[in-house]
Amino acid sequence: MAMKFVTNLDLNKNELQNARVQNLATAPSSPVEGQIYYNTGDDIVYFRNASAWVGLGAGDLTSIVAGTGLSGTDLTGPIPTLSLANTAVTAAAYGSATAVATFTVDAQGRLTAAAATTIAIPSTAVTDFTEAVQDVAGALVAGTANEVSVSYDDAAGTLTIGQPDDVTVGGILTVTGNLIVNGTTTTVNSSTITVDDPIFTLGGDVAPSSDDDKDRGIEFRYHTGSAAKVGYFGYDDSTGFFTFIPDATNTSEVFSGTQGTVSVLAYNIGANTVLSGTTLGSTIVTSSLTAVGTIATGTWEATDVAVAHGGTGASTAAAARSNLGATTKVTGTIGDGSATAIAVTHSLGTDDVVVEVYDASNKETVVCDVDRTSTNAVTLTFASAPASNAYKVVIIG
Repeated sequence: MAMKFVTNLDLNKNELQNARVQNLATAPSSPVEGQIYYNTGDDIVYFRNASAWVGLGAGDLTSIVAGTGLSGTDLTGPIPTLSLANTAVTAAAYGSATAVATFTVDAQGRLTAAAATTIAIPSTAVTDFTEAVQDVAGALVAGTANEVSVSYDDAAGTLTIGQPDDVTVGGILTVTGNLIVNGTTTTVNSSTITVDDPIFTLGGDVAPSSDDDKDRGIEFRYHTGSAAKVGYFGYDDSTGFFTFIPDATNTSEVFSGTQGTVSVLAYNIGANTVLSGTTLGSTIVTSSLTAVGTIATGTWEATDVAVAHGGTGASTAAAARSNLGATTKVTGTIGDGSATAIAVTHSLGTDDVVVEVYDASNKETVVCDVDRTSTNAVTLTFASAPASNAYKVVIIG
């Protein structure tokens, strides 16, 4: 069953892919200009001009003429063949280690001549490279700045290689033994740090002999998008609590600022889970809870919940649809043989409607232009006027 389009189909410059032209044994009756079909008898595609059918097969196309540099066979047939014409150039490889290839090109870009010219260099153009190289060691050995120090004593013939006081390693530095850094500041500028030790010890090699009144934790720097900030999370020496401060001030390793919000999956007290993102722990037997939020599961056995309070105000499906203003169907028969634009009133009070048009006799769906002219009406537009009561329209909203 074919779908009937009763309005122009605009593909908006998109491709029509894998399409097939209508196959007929004879030409369609009552043709219009621009109509096309495929004749299964002579295997030719025809299109309709102002007065006749014109075939697109052999003999109907304009002859193709082979231009400069081209040759062709059967140029008037359905599938012409064009080839590059031969030139006077002999097919071969030109140029070698002792010869340079030369070519002549015509205006069409074809090679019309090709040859090879022997390379000849006069002896006066050759430089003598036999002069000895002096101070080989001093000239060829150099140290990388901030990595290797090199000095050469020309008189003594001594080459000295060592490390400078300030060392920069450009590649990977591997220390197979222990690494001890005795300094005031240790700075690590890297994007990824991997440490095998599962425990970080903060505050020194051994426990301090007295209270130094300093906090212990992690200071971090970040940017909010409008300002640079310093954050801190760790042990607050003054309160004895673990603290998070998103906008912190560091005064000699003592952090101050407004405590921040911590987001976690669940809270435990001892071995008991007291609260998670969605569940109050079963061990909680005492609570000051006076209001309930969203109820995810359960069976409601009380009175009907009103629409204003999120319910349907009904206990049957029919009553619920009525209370909630569920979708309604409006149908009608259209067509009078003269009008191409037909207004249909549905009185649904919304633009959110679905419109379907079908042939009243064979029940096939037809496609036309649909314009939602108001919240209570639509206008159906056809390329030609439908006959009297030819189509039925269904509006759901």
